[in-house]
Amino acid sequence: MMQKLANFITKYAWPIFIVIILITIFAGMQTRNLKIEDDITKYISEDDPDIKFYSEVIDKFGGSQMNVSMISLEYEDLFTLENLERIKSITERLEKAPFVKSVNSFLNMPKIITTDVGLEVKDLVEVFPENDEEAKELKISLLNDKLVKGKFISEDGNVALLMVESVKDIENEDLKVGLENIIEPIKGQTLQVHYFGMPFIMAEMSEGSWKTIRLGIIAAILVLLILFFCFRSVRGVFLPLAVALLSSVWVMGFVASIGRSATMMISAIPVLMISLATAYGIHFISRYYEERHNLNPIKAVNMTIRNIFVPILMSALTTMAGFLSLTAAIVRPMTEFGFFSTIGIFFAFVLATFLLGSFFTIFPPPKIHKKFSQESNDVVTRLLRLLSQLILKEKKIVLIAILIIIVISVAFSTRVKTESSIEARMGAGSNIVKIMNYFNDKFGGTDFLYVYTEANNVKNPYVLRQMKKIGDYSRQFDTFGEPSSITDFLTQLNDAMENKNIIPASEQKIDNLWFFAGDNEYISTMIGDDNEDTLLQISTKEMTSTSLDHAITEMYKFIEGIPKKVRTIEFSEIEEDEQSEYYQKLAEEIISSLMVKNIEIENPERLKEELVKIAETPNSEFEKNTKEFVEEILKVSSLEIEDLGIVSTDLFPIFANYITEKGSQDDLLGELMENLTLSEDDAIYLLEGLEISKKIVQDREKVRFAQSETERLIGKNLTGEEKDILWYLMDEEIYVPDDNGDIMVSFTLTGIPVITDKINTSLFRGQAKSIIVAFIAVSIMLMLQFGSLLLGLFAMIPITLTIVTAFGVMGLLNIDLNIGTIMVASIAIGAGIDYTIHYISRYKNELKKRSKIEAMKITLTGTGRAIVFNSVSVAAGVFVLGFSEIQMMAVFGKLIGSVMLLSVIYTLTLLPILLNSIKLKEEGK
Repeated sequence: MMQKLANFITKYAWPIFIVIILITIFAGMQTRNLKIEDDITKYISEDDPDIKFYSEVIDKFGGSQMNVSMISLEYEDLFTLENLERIKSITERLEKAPFVKSVNSFLNMPKIITTDVGLEVKDLVEVFPENDEEAKELKISLLNDKLVKGKFISEDGNVALLMVESVKDIENEDLKVGLENIIEPIKGQTLQVHYFGMPFIMAEMSEGSWKTIRLGIIAAILVLLILFFCFRSVRGVFLPLAVALLSSVWVMGFVASIGRSATMMISAIPVLMISLATAYGIHFISRYYEERHNLNPIKAVNMTIRNIFVPILMSALTTMAGFLSLTAAIVRPMTEFGFFSTIGIFFAFVLATFLLGSFFTIFPPPKIHKKFSQESNDVVTRLLRLLSQLILKEKKIVLIAILIIIVISVAFSTRVKTESSIEARMGAGSNIVKIMNYFNDKFGGTDFLYVYTEANNVKNPYVLRQMKKIGDYSRQFDTFGEPSSITDFLTQLNDAMENKNIIPASEQKIDNLWFFAGDNEYISTMIGDDNEDTLLQISTKEMTSTSLDHAITEMYKFIEGIPKKVRTIEFSEIEEDEQSEYYQKLAEEIISSLMVKNIEIENPERLKEELVKIAETPNSEFEKNTKEFVEEILKVSSLEIEDLGIVSTDLFPIFANYITEKGSQDDLLGELMENLTLSEDDAIYLLEGLEISKKIVQDREKVRFAQSETERLIGKNLTGEEKDILWYLMDEEIYVPDDNGDIMVSFTLTGIPVITDKINTSLFRGQAKSIIVAFIAVSIMLMLQFGSLLLGLFAMIPITLTIVTAFGVMGLLNIDLNIGTIMVASIAIGAGIDYTIHYISRYKNELKKRSKIEAMKITLTGTGRAIVFNSVSVAAGVFVLGFSEIQMMAVFGKLIGSVMLLSVIYTLTLLPILLNSIKLKEEGK
C-alpha cells in the first residue's frame, strides 16, 4: 500500500505539484471575502430556547443590543442653552439618518408638567428651555427624574447618553463612520465623546482579529529562523514552512468560500497552522535527509513515504480528533474553530505527503548536512544523549520530580474558573474595555437584563408592584445598575398628583394615571398589544462570570417566589372579624417591599405586629390638636378656599376651634356662614372639602406614625421612597395567591446577560465533553496503530500529565477559562500526542534490530531531535499570538506554546521509562 502511494507520487510529481499551486491561487483569492464578526447571540444555536425567546422579545419591543449604539457626550457644563441645543441638533440629525431606526435620549423622555388646570405629560423637547436660567432649572428637575437620572443623564449632570438603534443591514464599520460624521462636526466643546455598543465591540474585535491573522507573518519568520537552525538548508527552511503557509491559505479560503461570517477565534488558525503544520514537514524532511545519506533521490523519497506516512497520518488523525472533539461543545466559537482547524490539519497532512514527495522527486538536494546522520554530534544530539544517560541512571529522581509537579498542578488546578466577559476576552487595557468602564461608571452598565412580564393586564396594580419589587431587588447586586420600566413613570406621576411615590393599589387610580401618558411615544412603546406584556429593563455591568451567574441565579429564585395567580380582596367587602387577616397581608407586603430594597429587618414578626396594630387603629386617633395639623388641612383644601375667595387666616381660628373642641359639623357649618358670610350652599361645599382634607391629613399622620415606628424597630432612617411604602397601610384592596385567581402574571429573564451566563455554563460542559471525546478517540487510534491496549494507554500518559500541569499553571497564574483557553486541553491531546506517536513508532522499528537501551538511544537522538525541533518551532510560532491585541488570543497562544513544550518534556523523559518497563512484541525480531 505504502509502496504504491510512493510510486504514484514519484511518477506523477509534476502534475501533483501544479495542482497544488492552482488550488493555492484559488484559495488565496477567496480569502478576500472572509468576514469576521463576534455576535454573542450566535455563540449557541439559534434554536436554543433562550436565543429564540430573546429574539421574539426584541422583535416585539425593539432595542436589540446587537443593533444599539451608546453615545456619550461629556461637557464641562451640559446644562447651558448652547450645549442643550447641540444635543437636540445631534438627536434630530440622527433621527433623519437612513441607517438609524430610532434614537432615545433625555429629550424624548416624558416630562410631567404642572399647569393651571392640573398635570400634563409632554416630551421634554416640547418644553425645551429658552435661556440658561431655564436650562439650570431643567437640570435640577432631571436629576430628580427616575426615568432620566443615571439612565440618560449621568448623576453628576454633565454627560448625556444617546441610544441609537441602527438598521440591521449596515456594516459595523460603516455605522461607526456614519455616526461620527454626524456628531463630530456639531458636538461643540465636549470634554470627551465615546461610542460603545455591540456594533463597536464587533468592529473592534474584527479589527483585532485581522491584526491577529497578520501575526502569522511574524510567526512564519520566527519558524523560518528555527528551521534554518534545524536543517541548515534552503529546502529544510522553506519547505516545512510552505506546508504550513499553504495549509493556512487553503483553510482560510475554505472558510471564506462557504459564505458565512466567522468568530474571532478563526483568526488564530493561520498562526496555529504555521506552528503545527510545520511538524509534518519537519518529520518528513528529517527522515528524508536520514534516508538520503544512503540512497539515491527517488529511492530516498520512496523509503521516506513508506516509513513516515503512517506516523504522519496517525499524527494528523489524532490532532484532527483533538480539534474535532471541540465540535462536541455547543458554543459556536469552539465548534467552529474545531471544525475548521480539523480541515486545516487535513490539508497540512495532504500537503506534507504530496507536496514534499513531489518536490523532492523534481528537485532533489545535491548533498545532505552531516547533522542528519546518526553519528551527528551537534548540541541538540549531545543534550539528547545526556538525557538518555539521565533516564538510565537516575530514573527514580525523574519519576519523583514528575510526581511532585503533578501533585502541585492538581492542587492549583482547582482554582481555575470560567470567565467570558468582554474584559476577559479583550483585556483590561483595551480601548473597548476602558470605554465600557466609563459607561459603567456614568450610567451603571452597558448591557441590559430584561424581565419580560406577561399578564392578562400588565397595568394591574399587583403586576406593577411585583415589577417594582423585582427592580428594587436587582439593586442588591453590584452586577446590575438602575432598573427602568413603566413603574418609574407611574410612581413619578402618582407622586406629583398625591405626593405618594408608590404604585396605587386601585386599578381605577392606575387608569387615571395612565390617562396622562396620552400618546407619549416612549411610554406607549413600553406596553405590548392589548396591555398583555411589558419589559422591565435592568442595566448590567460587565462583571465577572461568577458575579453574573450568582446575580442571575438569585433573580430566578426571587421571581420564582412571586405568586403567579392572585385574586383581589376589597376591604369594603370583608367582615369585621376578618379585617385582622387583611391588615396582616398589608403588613407582609410592606415588609417584603422594604426587604427587597436590601433593608435588614432583624425581627420581621415584631414589625408586622406593630404595623397591624397601627392599621387597626381608627384614623381619628391620629388627629392632632396642633397648629401644624390645622394648617395642613387648610393647605389640602386650598382649591376650595380659593374658589370661594376666602383668606386662610380668616378660616384658621374657626377650624382650629372645631378641631380643638371636637365640635359638630352643624356647629362648624353655622360658624362658616356667620363669620365668613357664606351662603348655606357655599358653606356646605367648604365643609365637605374640609372634612375630606381632614381625613387625608389623618391618613398622613397615621402613615407618619407608621414610618417613625418602623424606623425605630429596624434601627435605621428610611429614605423618602422607602417611607412611602408605608402608604400601603391605607390600601383599600389586597391581592392574595389563588390558583383560581383572575389575575395571572409571569416573569421571564432574557437578554445578553442571560445568554452570556448560559455560555459560561456551557463552557464547562463543552470542555468536559470535548476532552472526553478527544481522549477516547485518540486512545482508540493509538491502540489500533500500535496493536496493543497497554501501549495505547501508556502513550496517553505523557499528554494527560501535560494537561494536568497546564491547568495547574492556569490556576497558579489566575488564568481563567474562556472561549480560547478552554480549548487548550483538547488541542493538547490532539497535537501533543504527535510526539508520542513518532517516538513510539521509531522505538518499535529500532527495537527489531537493537536492544532496548540502544533502541532508546537511537530514538532519542534520531526522532527525538525532530521532536525537539518541532516542539520549539510550534511553541515559538504560537507564542507569537501573545502579541495579539485580543487578550483571549494572547493567553491562548501562550498556553498552547507552553503545553507543546510540556508535552515534549514528558514524552522524552517519562515515555522512555514507561517503554523500558514493558515487553513489546518487536523485541528480539
